Amino acid sequence: MSRSRAVETSRTAPPDARRPSPKPAVAVIVLNWNGWRDTVSCLDALERLEYPRREVIVVDNGSTDGSVDHIRAVFPTVRLLEAGANLGFSGGCNLGIRDALDCGFDYVWLINNDAKADPTALSALVETAEADPRIGATGSVIYHMDRPDTVQEWGGGRVNLWSGRMRIMTAPSDLNYLSGCSLLIHSGVLRRTGLLDERFFLYWEDIDLCRRLLRLDYRLAVAPESRVYHRGSASMGRGSTLQAFYFHRAATLFYRLHTPLPIMPTTALLVRRTIRWILKRRLANIPATWRGVWAGWRA
Repeated sequence: MSRSRAVETSRTAPPDARRPSPKPAVAVIVLNWNGWRDTVSCLDALERLEYPRREVIVVDNGSTDGSVDHIRAVFPTVRLLEAGANLGFSGGCNLGIRDALDCGFDYVWLINNDAKADPTALSALVETAEADPRIGATGSVIYHMDRPDTVQEWGGGRVNLWSGRMRIMTAPSDLNYLSGCSLLIHSGVLRRTGLLDERFFLYWEDIDLCRRLLRLDYRLAVAPESRVYHRGSASMGRGSTLQAFYFHRAATLFYRLHTPLPIMPTTALLVRRTIRWILKRRLANIPATWRGVWAGWRA
């Protein structure tokens, strides 16, 4: 079992949490793995949030680049949990989520460490989430970091449960998943659905959570005024063989858990991706993709 510990910092309630306030308390969870520069930049933006009742929880996922010392040097009072090993995205986030639930926060906000939030991003998320008790999770509009006027994701996208094809939406539309890049979830919902499924390790864990949420008749929402700027693929090279392995492993596991006939989307995925890698001349990604599918089938 992985060992985790919290850095001994002054543990306080979120700002204004001890005084009567209509605003819910939000735990902001940032996962770091060998990416302290991105994390410091993310935390710097979070300090400028207008929303008052919040506390940031940084989870270090067994970094080997001195991340803990670097983060502590810049933000000495931030709540910092050390996983002691790489638990994957789902396992690392769950460490922070459990800490937040134990402390009684009303909401958990997952935000990627390679993202920067606009000062009003959290306020807009909470306002949207509080508008309807049927809303179980709320996403932001994600913009490209290097093209801040261009939408990367309008909250999330759709997955076809027969073909397995994922479509990322860049304009308002009917979504069946929200991106974990910026995802606000009510604590009560997490207690009903369970936390992120740690079998996914990396990728598709947010889509899996949304499917479980929808099965319990919760709604997904996007807060149009919540702007988050995302670099993407900061911890793992985009288009690398490692990314290909983990993405297709997670996709296959999702198909097994949530699709009517898993062999159909799995086969379609293999055909599509094999053709894609040939056309892009990334031949090393073909065996990585096939290994990932096999691993996902057995997970």
